[in-house]
Amino acid sequence: MPTNVIMPALGVAQKTGTLLKWLKAEGQSISKGDPLMEIETDKATVEIEAPASGVLSQVIAKAGDEIPVGQRIALILAPGETAAKLQNPHPSRLRRSEGTTAENRADETATFETPDPRTESGVGSGHPKSEGTTRETRSIGSTVEASNRPLTKGEGRGEGQTPTRSAKPFSASITGRILASPAAKRIAREKGINVGAIEGSGPYGSVLADDVLRVASDGTAAALAQPANEQIIPLSPMRRIVGERMTQSKLAAPHFYISMEIDMSAIRKLRTEWRQRGDEKIPSINDFILLACARALKEFPLVNASYVGQGIKLSRNINIGMAVALEEGLVVPVIRDADQLSLVELATKSRDLIDKAQNKKLFPLDYDGGTFTVSNLGTLGVDSFVAIINPPQCAILATGRVAPRVVAEEGMLAIKYTMTATLSADHRVIDGAVGARFLRRIKQLLEDAPV
Repeated sequence: MPTNVIMPALGVAQKTGTLLKWLKAEGQSISKGDPLMEIETDKATVEIEAPASGVLSQVIAKAGDEIPVGQRIALILAPGETAAKLQNPHPSRLRRSEGTTAENRADETATFETPDPRTESGVGSGHPKSEGTTRETRSIGSTVEASNRPLTKGEGRGEGQTPTRSAKPFSASITGRILASPAAKRIAREKGINVGAIEGSGPYGSVLADDVLRVASDGTAAALAQPANEQIIPLSPMRRIVGERMTQSKLAAPHFYISMEIDMSAIRKLRTEWRQRGDEKIPSINDFILLACARALKEFPLVNASYVGQGIKLSRNINIGMAVALEEGLVVPVIRDADQLSLVELATKSRDLIDKAQNKKLFPLDYDGGTFTVSNLGTLGVDSFVAIINPPQCAILATGRVAPRVVAEEGMLAIKYTMTATLSADHRVIDGAVGARFLRRIKQLLEDAPV
């Protein structure tokens, strides 16, 4: 029996996923567990394994398609097995309409295949049950205005209705994405016009080929010309959601910031001794920071909390997220119950999560449920910075590099290896004094070199 390949749900609230690329070609033999495709959600880029062994067949989704969760996009057939051609390609993908000769119009036509109600039940319709589906073709360039008026005769069946354009165009950009048909993008690219600056006449202000041609012919193309030295890079789902969440955090949470200089000489000395002793796995500076935060959070439960409409929600578990930068954006894998781990155990978990993030193998359990976050840019040579709180958490710790600095010690000048740590906190949940005591406790733990 054929095995369906579907767009998987990698999160509770996930509705769609973007297919980045197929890792196997149609017609290629695959084994269960082989990397099959790479998909992107709003939180991570993940490799999906083949659910069965066989031959990849009837691939109906291509790279770049945004696909609803649960939608079938291919089949895996056993050797010698055949199956009927897939009849229900996912509705979010645009493709050329058969039988249309005008190239621009073909690019602007979405073809949907929906089951005919008469063929679904075969009873009560007055028509014999038949095979196949009913094909419905709608032009993106024309939509029916939504209203609460009663349906006119035949309207519910689509009879005698002439689609009309929306009276008021919308913006062609929604959450950073430029809405334009493939033909419009191609023509704009050929004519050197910035498609994002055109007022579209399609649904939700989407730009159609006619809009671009109108601009090109009425003399305004020069004003909308795309500068030769500029390039618009479409936002990935991950980059878009990072932007939205950080904007939400800055607008909703009143941030305040506290910084302290921390002497890391003891930790540096300890790591040097382990290296000279020949230890294979030596905890990183960030592992020590994570451990200190976990122990301090146990003493300051208010920092391990979040603001909700009814009040302040205290978290029972201490789940520390660590920001990991990827080419596609930022991901925050979570170390669960970090306060119950030793330094070696915590170092092992952090290494595993970083490897999974970099190899695009994170799953929802790996990045959901964080209660506090650490962001470390020290490896990039940053001395200090302030971070934006990762909602719904109420605090985040930003740390810079460990570097030799001149300090005053008992009336004398001395060189110490120090690090600047900055706490960003939500003033709705904690006050400055609480944040200061929490950061001071982290400082004490690090200077004592916790193990």
